[in-house]
Amino acid sequence: MGGRAFLCQISEKDWKISRIKGVYGNREGSVKKGAIKYFDEKSNTVQSIIEDLIGMRKGDLVFFHVIKKEKGKESSIHGVYRVREEPFYNRKKIWTSKLVYPYRFCFEPHPDHVELCRYDAYIPLTRFYAAIEAGLIRSITTLEREVHGQAHAVKTLTREDAKEIIKLLYREFPLRRSEQPIKFKPLKIRGPPLKRFIKRVGELEFAIKAVIAYKLGHEDPEFTKLIPACRYEEYDFLIQTFVGPTIRKPVDLICIGYGKLTRAITIIEVKTKTADINDFIQLLKYQEAFRIRNLKKDDLAYKFSLCLIAQRFKQELMNYCYLRKMLIPWEEIALVNYVPTSNNRDASFRSEALIKPISFVSKPIPTIRTSFSEIISNPQGFYLNLRKEVASGIHLDILLSKDNVIFLQKRYKRSNFNSILGYVLIYVVPAKCTEREFTLFMKQLYDLAESLKEKFIAIEPIIISRDYDKLVTYFVEKYNAYEVQAMRQPISLYVVK
Repeated sequence: MGGRAFLCQISEKDWKISRIKGVYGNREGSVKKGAIKYFDEKSNTVQSIIEDLIGMRKGDLVFFHVIKKEKGKESSIHGVYRVREEPFYNRKKIWTSKLVYPYRFCFEPHPDHVELCRYDAYIPLTRFYAAIEAGLIRSITTLEREVHGQAHAVKTLTREDAKEIIKLLYREFPLRRSEQPIKFKPLKIRGPPLKRFIKRVGELEFAIKAVIAYKLGHEDPEFTKLIPACRYEEYDFLIQTFVGPTIRKPVDLICIGYGKLTRAITIIEVKTKTADINDFIQLLKYQEAFRIRNLKKDDLAYKFSLCLIAQRFKQELMNYCYLRKMLIPWEEIALVNYVPTSNNRDASFRSEALIKPISFVSKPIPTIRTSFSEIISNPQGFYLNLRKEVASGIHLDILLSKDNVIFLQKRYKRSNFNSILGYVLIYVVPAKCTEREFTLFMKQLYDLAESLKEKFIAIEPIIISRDYDKLVTYFVEKYNAYEVQAMRQPISLYVVK
């Protein structure tokens, strides 16, 4: 099964025409009280419609979310089709609505699944949502049209989710199909490609996102080489997708690279003008939500990376990204600069050069009076003495004590109640905590979180050392200011005297 996959929303009335003529169209406005109100060409709405469709290529898979408004009838998912003509603009009237749906693509029954199309096989929406709840489908958390997402009626799917939908269609086929075969009579229709209708790049958010979607869909090597997940032989991309049911703001883009036992995930945030540290924090929140949702579902290894795309980047953001790339090198950060071109209808992209900050000023580190041998021989006593505010009934179990790494499990135990509260990672550096030592510590933290399939906020990280490189203390101070906002525990540093 080649190509990427899309799920297109359409009314039941329009679907009865589209499934015969093989044309899908997205609207140019709305009908209110019998009058057409066209979308403002200067707004984001038209560009958001183009963004949804422009990444399609001939041969890509297409499913349809058919909206049924009649009382007692349930909306449904139909398929399996493939793109016959890539998205274009055409105003020929096809459907019965007062509106013309000019943002279009042509489709046909997929040759491997012709029978499903001939008899209009479908999945009731309740079954589709059950598959989402079970974690069988992950590209989508809801089919509702979110306000923030502008006019989005087309959603992107991973190839893995497409396979799951096909499986469900075949499973439901004996019960969910039309009695009479559909006679497919494809309409021969063309028009100028949608790429010509991108405008105001550098001014409108969805205009630059439409350019990016086009380059991802058409695998433009000058762009994809800048996105870590796209360096794999095969990748998918998701547009305006929710990473979790509680995250009510959609992620701009997620790219997924496919290795044999690995999934490379690049989460992308796009800013029209300038990106700052708050945009990076938002990316971290998305990443943690995605990580929590997916790690517990399978045994794949996930390799995460973050990408900000903007015309300019604040110095505070660039300083932090430089240090983070140096101290947490396995989690790549890509800052990608774009410049509008072709009269603001396209853009060129390049990696933003990061320069090491000039100075490192941080607050003094708390001192504790103990010995390294006492910490290693009695880590529970050390921790309880360090955290005097710990409630009674807390028990600490040693899960790992090797070399300079101690990993404790924190439990609350009273009467018949016994519950795991979280974990404590203690890293002992008898000499000086250098950049190398700190990186080893962070690798321990990441590996433990992944092996336990835990949230980062469940693990309390502590470093005990005789001294610290200034760069390390500066980075930890910034980490605690920024990354704690993204569901992570602050890192505690202590000096032993």
